[in-house]
Amino acid sequence: MLNRAGTALIFLIMLLPSAVFAWRNQHMAQFAYLHDDGVLFTSAKSLAAGDGYRIPSLPENPSQTKFPPLYPLYLSLIWRFNPQFPDNLPLATLFSWIALAVCLGLAWLYYKTSGLSDARSGLLVCLLGLSPYLILFGCTMFSEVFFTCWLLLTLLVARREGLRMAVLAGVLAGAAYLTRTAGIALLVSVPAWMVWKREWRRAAGFAAGMLPAIIGWTLWTRMHLPHAADQTLTYYTDYIHYQFLNVGLDNFAVVLWKNFDQILYGMGSMVLPKVLDILPVKILTQVIGVAMISGVVRMARRGIAVDYALFSLVSVGILLVWHFPPNERFVLPLYPLLLAGLVAEIEHLWGMLKAGFGHRDFGQRAVAGALAGVVVIVFGAALALQAYMTFAALPELAEQKAAKLRDLRVTYAWIGANLPPSTEILSYDDPLMYLYADRRGNYLPLLPRWWYGEDHTSIVGAYRNVAAYCRSRGLTYFYFTTEDLQREAGDEDRQEIERSVRQNPELTPIFSAGIGTLFKVRN
Repeated sequence: MLNRAGTALIFLIMLLPSAVFAWRNQHMAQFAYLHDDGVLFTSAKSLAAGDGYRIPSLPENPSQTKFPPLYPLYLSLIWRFNPQFPDNLPLATLFSWIALAVCLGLAWLYYKTSGLSDARSGLLVCLLGLSPYLILFGCTMFSEVFFTCWLLLTLLVARREGLRMAVLAGVLAGAAYLTRTAGIALLVSVPAWMVWKREWRRAAGFAAGMLPAIIGWTLWTRMHLPHAADQTLTYYTDYIHYQFLNVGLDNFAVVLWKNFDQILYGMGSMVLPKVLDILPVKILTQVIGVAMISGVVRMARRGIAVDYALFSLVSVGILLVWHFPPNERFVLPLYPLLLAGLVAEIEHLWGMLKAGFGHRDFGQRAVAGALAGVVVIVFGAALALQAYMTFAALPELAEQKAAKLRDLRVTYAWIGANLPPSTEILSYDDPLMYLYADRRGNYLPLLPRWWYGEDHTSIVGAYRNVAAYCRSRGLTYFYFTTEDLQREAGDEDRQEIERSVRQNPELTPIFSAGIGTLFKVRN
C-alpha cells in the first residue's frame, strides 16, 4: 500500500508532462486550429458580456444551440477575469490544465474503487498523464476532458448505495450532458447497470435526476434554433439536422464501415500515436484497439468497471452512426477504461507466454519467446512514440501554429485598420477573425458525406463556387491561406482548391501576407 507521501509524489509526477507543455505553450498558439474550441470560446465571451448564449462570430449572431452551455459557462470565467484577447489565453491554458489535473485525480479514484491495486492504479494514471492526446486536448479549450471529469464523478457517485446517491449521480450525469450531448449515453448505461443489479428504484432515481437537464436543453434549443433553412447555419447550430443531412439510407452502410475502421484506429492511436500513417502501422494500431476492447470485456466478466464498460458500449454505438469519423478526440472520454483494458489484456497474454516458457517442447518455448519479443518491441515503441509526441512533436506543432498565427495576425491587423466594422468575411478560421480583427463571418463547411463517399468533385466544387457562396450569405471578402482545409481535405484536393481560388476571376486579391491572401468578392 502506498502512503500519502508516495501517492502525492506519483500524482505530481503524472502531472509534470502536461504542466510543462501548458507552461511552454501558455499563449495557446494552436487555439482554434480544430475550430470547435474557437466557437466555444466566442460563445463564452458572449455569456461573459451578458449578451446571451450566442455565436457572436457569425453574421446572424444566432443562439448557440449546438454545444451545451456548461463548458462555455466555465470558460466565461476567463473572460470575466480578463476580457482582453489574446492576453487571456494564458489564463485559459490554466483553466484547461486544472480540468486535466482533476480528470487524472478522478481516474485514480475510479481505478481504486474498481478494485485495482495501488500499483496498477498508479501505473495507469501515469500512463494517462503521459498521453500526448490527453495533454493536447487537456491544455486547449476542448470539452472532452471537462466532460470526462463529470463522467467519472457520475460513475463514482452512482456506486454509492442508497436512492439519494442515485439521484445525485443523475444530476451529475445531467451536468455531463450539459457539457457534451454525448452524455446522453449515461441515461441508458447507468440505469441498465442498476437494473442488472436489480436496483429498480435507484435506476428510476438516476433517470429522474438526469432528465431535467436533457429536457431543459432540448426545449431551449427548439425555441432558439434559427428558422432559415441554411446549410451553413445548420452546421453551426443543429447537430440533429446536420446528422440527417450527412447520413441517410443511401450511405448508412459506408458510414458504419468507415466509422468502425476509424474508431479502432482512434482507440489504438491513443497508445500508438499516428506518427506514421501507413497501412501496416494502421493495422497494428487497430490490433491494439481490439486488444483494448478484449481487455475491457475480460475485466467486465470479473465484475470490474462494468458501469464504465456499459457507457462505452452505448457511446461506441453512437459514434458508429455519427456523421464524423471518431478519431482520438472523440474516443478520449473512453480512454481511462480502454487503457485499463489494454493492461489487463497484456497481463493475460503474459500469463499465456509464461506457460509457454515452461513448456517441455523447445518449439513451444521458442514461439513464446518470439511472441514475448514482439510484445516488448511493440509496446516499447509505443511508449517511446508517446514520449516523442509529448516532449517533441507537440511543442513542434505549437511552434508551427505560432508561425501560422503570425501571418494571420498581420492580415487581421490590416483588416482592422482598413475595412469597415460591418465587413463580413469568409475565412477558414472565423473565430480567430472575430477575436483578432473584430469582423464577423463564417467558414465554408464541407459536408462529411462527401468524405464518406470520396466525392472529390463536390469537395473541390464547393470552393470553385466560393464567390457565389459568399454573395448568397452577404460576405464581401474571402480570406484564404495555403494551410486551409487541413481538417477535412487531402493534399490533392487542397492543391486543386488552391488553384481554383487563385484562378477565380470573381476574386480580386487586395492584400497578402505570408501564407494568406485577402480577396474582394465581385458583387
